[in-house]
Amino acid sequence: MKPSSSLIRCSAVVLSTSTVVVGLSLRHHFISPRTTYLTSPTLRSNTALRLGDRDDMSDYGKERTNSELDSLISKRDAIKKSIIANTKPDDDTPPIEEMSDDDIAKMLSDETDIDDLFSRDYVPTFSTKRGPSRAGLSGGDSGGVLDGEEEKDDEERALFVDWTEDYDDENEFHIPNRIGFTTSEWGDKKKGFVAGKLKKNERKAGKFNKTDLQKAYEKLQQNGVSFVETSESSSFAEAFLKIFISECEHGDRPLVASTFANPWKHAIKTKSLPRRGSKAVIDAAEACCERMGVSSMSLFQIKNPYFYIGGTSALAEGMLDVISDDHSRYVGCINMSTSKLAKLQRKLRAQGEFVATNQFDFSLTNRKSMAMIEACKKMNITPICTNVLDGGLASGKYTSVNPTGGEVSKGEGDTGPYSVRTLEKLDTLFKTQDSLREKVNSRIGDNLLKFDSGKAPKINRDITTTQIAINYVRAKGAVPLIPVNNVKMANEVLGCLGWDLTEEEVLELDKACKTCGV
Repeated sequence: MKPSSSLIRCSAVVLSTSTVVVGLSLRHHFISPRTTYLTSPTLRSNTALRLGDRDDMSDYGKERTNSELDSLISKRDAIKKSIIANTKPDDDTPPIEEMSDDDIAKMLSDETDIDDLFSRDYVPTFSTKRGPSRAGLSGGDSGGVLDGEEEKDDEERALFVDWTEDYDDENEFHIPNRIGFTTSEWGDKKKGFVAGKLKKNERKAGKFNKTDLQKAYEKLQQNGVSFVETSESSSFAEAFLKIFISECEHGDRPLVASTFANPWKHAIKTKSLPRRGSKAVIDAAEACCERMGVSSMSLFQIKNPYFYIGGTSALAEGMLDVISDDHSRYVGCINMSTSKLAKLQRKLRAQGEFVATNQFDFSLTNRKSMAMIEACKKMNITPICTNVLDGGLASGKYTSVNPTGGEVSKGEGDTGPYSVRTLEKLDTLFKTQDSLREKVNSRIGDNLLKFDSGKAPKINRDITTTQIAINYVRAKGAVPLIPVNNVKMANEVLGCLGWDLTEEEVLELDKACKTCGV
């Protein structure tokens, strides 16, 4: 469903002739990127009703006001007659025909005075289709229903819950659902990409093609995972994104991030001189936009060059120009050290901009970058984490008693991708993941029972150890970036939404990691 303006109208019936209310019209506009693709959004700000002076009205306005007033008085009389006919007052209550308009209003509403009702900021309650709020379910779950909010049928109800959620530790760049996916394996034959149709044995082997990528992309975009990351070093991925962005239906416009490749690797690959100066950054960002067919990106990242001709000042100037030229709304970094991040942040802040993100590896089984997550938070930079499953080791799929992860053995002596010794070392962590998987499933089930029949939000009820590992990264305040090549992988990502790990559960995983020496 495409973003659009929603017009909400309500008419107020006023039971006192001392106040004239012609009508109330509220209009709410969507503003990217923090917009929801759901219609009729909840009003977020108070709206005061202001009544003009009739003496300032034109003849047409006075005539229309008189007409509206006559209509409202007729409605008031009809309501009053209905109340008289159907209300039996208590013994100590005066006959209803002797009650004032304000007394009748008090009977109809919690409001004690009609004039008071419109003399202060007043926002009526509307039924909306917004998804359930994270606060709706207790115990770390984010899948509930907003107080006083009515839900639609299953096919209309939003599946995921924090499209516009504001996190206390995020900056202005909001990544919906605090999760994203990367195109790092798109078009890579070594990772299983096949240019044409797939044979059955190829599909069983986990290979994928363009059709798989498009279906996975559309599935994620339509269900709340709109942040997609690519790089200029992957021409296949950018070409695919150009097609998918133009052809696929989106919940909202995708939040596309691309990357300024390492200048030295880029020089070797293109057999050219190394990039240098601020202009190289601007040219790269402009070329990325052209290849993906977009006027502007949401995020443009600078990969740590270790040494850049022109230095940090040139990089900072280039990043600022990328924003000012509208090639990207935000800029970020990849694998930048704390000292470089601090320098860039100071330079950009001085010009009224900021480094929005820093990307690096982090997972349950590789927590060496925990200090970087904390450093990013202190600098108001959103940490984006890659390799969140540590090549599969953190997924909990491979264990010492199941080293092949349930996959078909490749032959005699095949013990899977990891040594039994490595897996035995992590036994405590894997058991904790499996225990938490059952615990979270049970907690979600218990919370969903609190909803009326047919009103419960659609939340994954079959949590996997892989999803425990992904949501551990989210619980640390980082954005996990997962490679997605097919619908099955897309569903794995979507299954992470609607629930969170509790603080106690995160501590359990931390303790297990320490026990295992990671």
